[in-house]
Amino acid sequence: MKNARLLFGFLFFLGFARLQGQALEQRVTLEYAGEPLGEVLADISERYPAVRFSYSPNFIPVSRRVTLRVADEPLATALDEIARQAPVAYAAVGGQVLLKPDNSRNEQLGQLQTLKGNVRQTSPIYPSDPRVDQQTRAERERLMRRMYPIGEPERARVIKSGGDSYREVNLSAFYKPLPEITEEKATAANNKGDTRLAQISLLPFVGTNALRSNEITNRFSVNLLWGTNGGVDGMEVGGFVNNVKRDVRGVQVAGFGSTVGQSVTGTQVSGLFNIIGDTLTGVQASGLINIAGHARAVQAAGLSNITNGDFAGVQAAGLFNISAGNADGIQAAGLFNVSAGKVKTQASSLFNIAGDVQVGQASALLNVGKKVGGFQIGLINVADTVSGVPAGLLNIIKHGYNRFELSVNDALYANASLKLGAYRFYNIIHLGARWDDVAPGTAETTMSWGLGYGLGTALRLNPRLLLNIEGVAIHINEQERWTNELNLLNQLRFTLDFHQESRRTSIFAGPVANVLVSKLYDPDTGTLGSAVIAPSYTLLNHAKGGTSVKLWAGLQAGVRF
Repeated sequence: MKNARLLFGFLFFLGFARLQGQALEQRVTLEYAGEPLGEVLADISERYPAVRFSYSPNFIPVSRRVTLRVADEPLATALDEIARQAPVAYAAVGGQVLLKPDNSRNEQLGQLQTLKGNVRQTSPIYPSDPRVDQQTRAERERLMRRMYPIGEPERARVIKSGGDSYREVNLSAFYKPLPEITEEKATAANNKGDTRLAQISLLPFVGTNALRSNEITNRFSVNLLWGTNGGVDGMEVGGFVNNVKRDVRGVQVAGFGSTVGQSVTGTQVSGLFNIIGDTLTGVQASGLINIAGHARAVQAAGLSNITNGDFAGVQAAGLFNISAGNADGIQAAGLFNVSAGKVKTQASSLFNIAGDVQVGQASALLNVGKKVGGFQIGLINVADTVSGVPAGLLNIIKHGYNRFELSVNDALYANASLKLGAYRFYNIIHLGARWDDVAPGTAETTMSWGLGYGLGTALRLNPRLLLNIEGVAIHINEQERWTNELNLLNQLRFTLDFHQESRRTSIFAGPVANVLVSKLYDPDTGTLGSAVIAPSYTLLNHAKGGTSVKLWAGLQAGVRF
């Protein structure tokens, strides 16, 4: 019987220890950029049902933003990174991950030591034992001495296990919960230096704050040449360069440039450059370049603006703007704009590149996007899908209206067309040819050919029927390699396209209005106008001032692929 009890206890210990470590061993792939801690924890639990967190939002800074990127790593690795950025500690208890506040930043503790699960209880299997009760009281007294004292709210201590076993206790009965740690309090805790009214310096560490310059936050700061500060909460003016280790709140002006290690809330102006390590909120203007982490602001630079994360607001630069994340606003540049994520509007003279586009892109040469919800205006437009209008000489839409067709009409007997773009607006590249007798009654023939370009739109009448309205201009080369004189066939086409719902191949037919404008002249016959395209009837046949104009109606039919 004694051996059975020992075996049962050993198996229970193994199962309990495995249950505690199971959650932390869960392999996860996560990526967050400046997301609130509460949303991060909720997303992890939703994506990995085996992971359950236990915490109180009153004591954990759920609004603290964290940045995290792990790929197929244990959950413990991700929690260590979260604990490095937010004042929390964690432990695996009973199959759950327990989170609590952790103010012991000096000790750099991220993980509470997981308590071993050799739990004993009074039952027929484990009867009451005076020696066990004495051990229980001693262990509880030891834990209480190491717990957070009620009278010392400014310091947090981590509870560690005292041996191979522990007793389940209600921790809330033995310690006072830590106060909620807000972002402002955390920032104040990190800024360990003093706050002073003003300082003046000539060079770094050569000023009124001396060797403590990079520790002290100043309300007003004047750097005659080059100065260093711990932080600025007011205004800073520098003759050449301002260097701030932590945050700036207010106005910062420099003759050459300013560098800030963390965040800027306010206005930053310099003659050459502004560099911010973290978040910009406000206005940033420089003669050459602005660089920030995340930005919710207006950035204006003579050369370029660069954000290493998400951006919201306006970026205006003489050469280029680059956003490594989403650009929730307007990017306007003299040469080009690039956004690695979503963007609202981009305008430049050369090219624009982005992920999804909400409003539109406009450039002289090239626009590239993924899902475009508005317009694209440029010489060449490239996208996955466009719900608006791509207006360009060439539109390449991956999931758009892309067709190749073969057709016949009365002007050109054999035609091939490539149509690229979206249903609302697409481009047409046309090639056609016809064969005519060299002389009436002879078997010898000669070829005339035409090269053209056009625009069109496809209106969906029902799932099987489309109405295509197209305008095409075709230069006709009559019986020679290339005709230099004006000989232009203009067509306005109205065709009905019929196709089965499960197939992309379709047949089409419809009327065509033809207008042929020609300056060809045959001195032997005195004929003005085209010698090969001569419809049997015309609505208008006018020749005046060396130009022939013919107008007639025709038909076109063919197949599309």
